[in-house]
Formats: sequence, structure tokens, C-alpha cells
Amino acid sequence: TMFSYNKSSLNLLTTLYFFIRRAFMRNLSFFVRISMITIALSIILLLVLAGLMYSVHLSQNQISFGVFFIYVISCFFGGFLTGKKLKVRRFLWGLCFGIGYFLILFLFSIVLGSNIAENLPHILSVLLACAVSGMVGGIIG
Repeated sequence: TMFSYNKSSLNLLTTLYFFIRRAFMRNLSFFVRISMITIALSIILLLVLAGLMYSVHLSQNQISFGVFFIYVISCFFGGFLTGKKLKVRRFLWGLCFGIGYFLILFLFSIVLGSNIAENLPHILSVLLACAVSGMVGGIIG
């Protein structure tokens, strides 16, 4: 079948899962602090974008690009700080940070009543952008 696993790949996945879980729990307060910093950065940049919308009358495409750019900058910054702190497997931790940032955005969207099925292509592109920019930030950090 398409999803058949051998014993060694299951052992590898299990080992990786427990490694990430243990390392994440050891650095939980750090991840919470970095998440708060990047969310604050996002809010500040969104306020700047709102000011530009008011003063320059941006088009819908420009606003969408601006919001997307804010996601990328925030994930890059969070991945960078994560890579600076952890120093090992920085690309993996940056990737995890980017996915975590996306999950925070995704849960917030669900709470606000966003239609997920209707926005699926946009959601997937934001997930990819957050993951990649967090990973790149982690590598550079």
C-alpha cells in the first residue's frame, strides 16, 4: 500500500518524535517568549499597514501582499531567534517555529469564524511561507 512502513522507519519516527518533544518541553518558556515577541511584531507591522491603508489607499492586492509579507517577516525573525538560542538543528527548530506560528494564526482564524474550506489554497500557501521563512531564519540564526 501507499502508506506501508517498515520497522526501522517507525523506530526513526518514534525517536524523532520523542527527541522533539523532550527538547521542546525543555525550552517551552523560550518558545512562549519568542512567540509573544513575534506576535507583538506582527501586530506592530499590521498597525503600520493599517496606517498605510488609511493614508495611501492601498488596493486589495497590496493589502494581501502586505499581510503575507508580515507573516514571512515574523516567522523569519522567530526562526532566527530560535536558531540563535538552540544552536543545534537550527533549520528544524526554525521550521517548527514557523509551523507553530502558523498554527497560532490558524486557531485564531477558526475562533474568529473563518471559512476554512473556502480559503484552503490561501491557508496552504501561508503554511508553506511560514514554515520556509522560519526554517531560513533558523538556518541563518
